[in-house]
Amino acid sequence: MTTKAQNDSGLLETFKAERVRSVANTLLDRALADHLDHVTVDISKLDQALIEVLETAKQAYPDFQIPPYGVWRLFEAGGVDRWSALASARNFQSADELLAAASDLAILAAYMDVKTPQGWSYEDTMAGTVATGREATALAVINMFAAGSFSSDPVDPFRVDADAMIRLEIEELATGLQISAEQEEEFLKHLQRQLKRFGEALALRPDLFGEGQSTRPGNLVVKVGSEGWGSVDATVLLDRLLQSLAPLWEGGAAERDVAFGDSFAHSVKANSANQEIVPFHLIAQRMVYSLVEPLAWAGYEVDELDTLTGPSDAEHAGLFVNTGVLGFKSETGDLSDDQALDRHTEVRAVTIALTDRLAAMLRKELDVEQEQLPLSCILEGGTSRAGAAIVSENQDLREKLEKIMNPGSIFWLPFGA
Repeated sequence: MTTKAQNDSGLLETFKAERVRSVANTLLDRALADHLDHVTVDISKLDQALIEVLETAKQAYPDFQIPPYGVWRLFEAGGVDRWSALASARNFQSADELLAAASDLAILAAYMDVKTPQGWSYEDTMAGTVATGREATALAVINMFAAGSFSSDPVDPFRVDADAMIRLEIEELATGLQISAEQEEEFLKHLQRQLKRFGEALALRPDLFGEGQSTRPGNLVVKVGSEGWGSVDATVLLDRLLQSLAPLWEGGAAERDVAFGDSFAHSVKANSANQEIVPFHLIAQRMVYSLVEPLAWAGYEVDELDTLTGPSDAEHAGLFVNTGVLGFKSETGDLSDDQALDRHTEVRAVTIALTDRLAAMLRKELDVEQEQLPLSCILEGGTSRAGAAIVSENQDLREKLEKIMNPGSIFWLPFGA
């Protein structure tokens, strides 16, 4: 495990959210000039993507009163407000208590958004429905949270603490996820290991996650909130999370003993030994997006949220591929490992930059300012929903994107090889 001293070094500059957007825009410019090896962009087709997103947003939110992007809409699947029911049962005595518990849940749900076994579904008895994909994972997490699976304190089951994560058994994971321990043993072992490492990361940073006798991800959010005057800087939240959690996302770029997490090296140009680190931090940014509502419930505003980027995920890539904006120069799997990695990086980076372009077009079409329609609401109301619908209806496209967007078998990516 990477030490605190290593994590707090100058290498953290690689993690800055503004760098993600800067590098993504650079790669988009290269694609527009046909200077990328694997990705093409037809910017004239962005109008079609705009139509898709507008129609989706109008259908989902006719009054355009759109909540922020994050895991909370997934917790409301089937029209059931599960968090309100939990909060009422818990009867939190302070805003900080509520914030810590809601943040525990949001951070863990984002962290557990991994590629699940093919064909897996989750039966939600509360709504009487069967869920798949990210919705199924989210429902499994909130129901396990309610059952106290992530707490080592039987008096306070609605929390996530380091001790419980380190000791979580495969049998409890299998039961909570409604997955056969025999048929999906390898997946459950990977997930158990990932959750154990999560608990270890919390325990190694008591300065960030410790409070009294508890070591919880939600403690970090409470501490950041207490530093301000009624507001929290989203980039500070992201930086604090990455200081300790970045090494958990293995398989990306690294320098010496410091793992950069969801960051990947990209060849600057063909036949060049020079490489550039492209930071994505998909899950860490999703954590921050998912903390907006818990912070609001505790009385905090979140500043600089639009500094974060759109998700570099299969849903957003699928939106642009389906509308003809994004294309591939070679769709064969006959690539070297380095070429496959470069293609993965190009697709994800260009997807981020295209999402920004699309967001600007949407605001212009609706004649609103960025403050009136922030990126977080565009993601929730339009791009994520439109992209999710496209890839759920086109299994071939989903499978192709999953193979392209995961260079190898990196377990923690929400799209698998």
